[in-house]
Amino acid sequence: MSAGRVSRGPTPVYVAKGIRVFVSGLLSIVIPFYLRIAGYGIFFQGLALVAILAGNAASNIAVTYLDWSGRKRLLQGFSLLMVASGVILASNASPALILAACFIGNISSTGTEAGPFQSIEAGTLPELAGTQTSVNAFARYNFIGYSAAAVGQLASAGPGLLGNSLDSFRVVFVGFALVGAALFLIYSRLDAIESGRSTRPGLANLSPQARKDTARLSGLFLMDAFGGVFVTTYLLSIWFNVTYGLQLEALGSIFFVAALISAGSVYAAASIARRLGNLRTMVYTHLVSNALLIMMGLAGALLPAVSLLFLRQSLSQMDVPTRQALMTEMFQKEERVQAYAVTNTLRSTGSFFAGPVAAGILGLGAISAIPFAGGGVKVIYDLATYFSFRKRYR
Repeated sequence: MSAGRVSRGPTPVYVAKGIRVFVSGLLSIVIPFYLRIAGYGIFFQGLALVAILAGNAASNIAVTYLDWSGRKRLLQGFSLLMVASGVILASNASPALILAACFIGNISSTGTEAGPFQSIEAGTLPELAGTQTSVNAFARYNFIGYSAAAVGQLASAGPGLLGNSLDSFRVVFVGFALVGAALFLIYSRLDAIESGRSTRPGLANLSPQARKDTARLSGLFLMDAFGGVFVTTYLLSIWFNVTYGLQLEALGSIFFVAALISAGSVYAAASIARRLGNLRTMVYTHLVSNALLIMMGLAGALLPAVSLLFLRQSLSQMDVPTRQALMTEMFQKEERVQAYAVTNTLRSTGSFFAGPVAAGILGLGAISAIPFAGGGVKVIYDLATYFSFRKRYR
């Protein structure tokens, strides 16, 4: 290893994933509560969600068309935007600046992420991981992400334990800025991320078949993300708060356990996929998890609702490493970052379109519709995905 360089292996990517998703898990619960404590109504909380989703979409578009200019430079730029976002949120900002910070910070509403960092890292991880099979590399990558999200979601109880003072929330946002600075340093020493970089902007490097697959996946992922907005940690926190009166202290513990369950499930997904195949594992587990989500909306009491949430989390994220491994099967090395960026852009677009719908649901007070809206759309996505690719993949 030369001076000033880190290993060409996947370890720096795993470290970056862990610290980034820790703050993602934390902020996905904290932000709506911070806005409420700061005096903003539930409709503004919906607007902040729209800004977050729009920012994720814009960042993935940037990755699609700027991959040729240098991945390390892109990752460092996004890291600096996190710093700026954290500083703005930690200050006594105006409503417009709060929305701007939500837009530029690549903040997650889900507790995990689908932003530009993941597009680049997932697109290059199979090469960085070397001899590991892609599904095992993605299982480890996502295990670290979900475990870090669990710790972040548990840490979200901190402001509540400190009396929900505005200063306690500002400490969280300063921490977010510091994580952005740490990511900048990690990426400054990661030259290996440039492996297989595209030489032309946009989609020019994709073969005709790759373009067809990218277009089909993009439409499917848009649908999945549209439904997924209704079951983000951001909205489920509001749902549990309004429906059952849960506060930050309880929500942090619940989502901590849920994320730990998700973390364990991604390793199980790799084992199942070796027997059933990536596509079948991805669809079968996701379909059952969405049925459990709909049942959660019918639970009628806190204990059954939380139990169904935990059951759902034991299956709902098994599609993540298997979906990423399936895309590794579909696309050549030099095509993957663009394919991930395009599909993540459409995923973010689907989330963006769902954002105003979710804000409208919140504004109308129809909170009970959230699990049904999410589960119903995602069931349709599961069936469409299976019948689109079942003849080519297993």
